[in-house]
Amino acid sequence: MVAESNPTLLLFHTMIHMVTIKLSSSNYLLWTSQLLPLLESQELLKHVDGTLKPPPRFDPPNSQTPNPKYMMWKTTDQRLLSLLLSSLTKEAMAEVVRLFTSREVWLTLENTFSHRSKAREIHLKDDLQSMKRGPHSVSEFSRAFKALCNQFHAIGRPVDGMDKVHWFLRRLGAEFSSFSTAQMVVTPLPCFGDLVSKAESFEMFQKSLETSSLPTASFTATNRTSDRAHQKGPSSRNNSGRNGTNGSSNHGHGRNFSSQERRPRDVRFAEGHYADRCNQR
Repeated sequence: MVAESNPTLLLFHTMIHMVTIKLSSSNYLLWTSQLLPLLESQELLKHVDGTLKPPPRFDPPNSQTPNPKYMMWKTTDQRLLSLLLSSLTKEAMAEVVRLFTSREVWLTLENTFSHRSKAREIHLKDDLQSMKRGPHSVSEFSRAFKALCNQFHAIGRPVDGMDKVHWFLRRLGAEFSSFSTAQMVVTPLPCFGDLVSKAESFEMFQKSLETSSLPTASFTATNRTSDRAHQKGPSSRNNSGRNGTNGSSNHGHGRNFSSQERRPRDVRFAEGHYADRCNQR
């Protein structure tokens, strides 16, 4: 691990700055994806995967003479241990307290966080398959959808571009069924960014149709009301005229019957019959 012995090896402080992702309970796969190529390129992977066994501490083993090979191994291993510890969050650091070799730390982290990362992946998949746009706008839904996909990337399981388009279209809802169907037959499928822009434009178009239908409905209702008033106009005026006449004649007297109405019915009938006979003569 000494840069002077091999020009392809990096200095220790340079390697620390290259490790930018700190291990937590949800990103073990991403953390290992960052570290493994770096360790292999610096001839350090054999320290953590178990292929390099530590040399005896003393040479000969039964003596108290320090083994130079062991001292070299320990120096390299402790630097690697420091590199691993510098890439841990407090949560992960608590799992490896009082461990003294890079191999021990690596195995403990793998046993602790690999299954958690898998459980996290399953949970995110469930969220992706169950999320719906609901009452939210396309812009709001697309931001939430993208944030969920970013969580897949954080655990080292990025969502494939085609899968992202497929799940986004499925979760837009029935109002976008025609839009989603049209986009799924496009070859090649649009990228996620372009798809969001198209969905936002489709949403605006739908709203414009809803808005433009309101004046038409109001105009139709107004015309119908006007037509009914026009049809009732003459009879209403006649009724009001008759009512006005009756009102003026009945003012202050309640219902004022005419002289014809006050005379007995049989008298009115006899007078009418007499008038008819006179006319016939």
